[in-house]
Amino acid sequence: MKNETSYFEGRELKSLFYQCWLPDSGEIKAYIIAIHGWGTHSDRLKIPAEYLTEKSYAVYAFDLRGHWRNSGDIPGHIDSMDHIQKDTLLFMDFVREIAGNKKIFLMGHSFGGLVSLIFAINHPALSGVLISSPLLDMYSKLSMGKKVIKSISKTLVKLAPNKILDNIIDQNQLTSDLKILRQHIADKHKIEVISAKSATEIDRSIKWAMENASNLLCPILLMQAGNDKIVDKAKTKQFFERVRSKDKTYREYDGFLHELWNEKGRAQVYQDMFVWLEKHL
Repeated sequence: MKNETSYFEGRELKSLFYQCWLPDSGEIKAYIIAIHGWGTHSDRLKIPAEYLTEKSYAVYAFDLRGHWRNSGDIPGHIDSMDHIQKDTLLFMDFVREIAGNKKIFLMGHSFGGLVSLIFAINHPALSGVLISSPLLDMYSKLSMGKKVIKSISKTLVKLAPNKILDNIIDQNQLTSDLKILRQHIADKHKIEVISAKSATEIDRSIKWAMENASNLLCPILLMQAGNDKIVDKAKTKQFFERVRSKDKTYREYDGFLHELWNEKGRAQVYQDMFVWLEKHL
């Protein structure tokens, strides 16, 4: 697998970091744009990229605004979800110039899953979207800190939209793979804060996605962790049932924690993704 890094031109001509993982040799079957979760960064997509490149797929990903190399002046802050959608569209156009006539799929995890679902709803001609444990609601037993964020952010956003709040995610709830878990805990580039504006934008986007699920018409593979303690899996199923696409598949993995692509039994997840992708080439 070859890894390359560079920059592309995002919304308002902002230079944004991206990276790609390419097969060592042979023809590329298709291109996949991967969107990472909130508080993380594109490096977290290396493990699924290793599997996909072995199967002759190219994987492209960029750090979302407010995150690591594209964090700007305020880490954990996005002015609008519409800005991330525009960045994704421009990145799609950028990758399309490279891909030529090859298909481009979109895949996203957690917050990246929410971003990907919204993009898919707005772009019905998309070749397909693969979603992992999307952020369509937070788990009912979240810490008091997260509940506070959700309740006060609407007030704060009017008075101090850039106010930074703690948003510490329990890394132990992400994966049961101890090697990957240790890497997550040691990761100095994860973001453990969120601005008041970002929190309200996420809440608004979740509501919009749920209300517009019936407008998702492109092929979709929706994968959900069965033992998810980060997002509410009931909302994922509810979203799926509302989707009107004639080509939709739902997979739930019993006992799996939030990060399906990093879990111990991820081989089954990747196999399901591979079979789905091969059917949609």
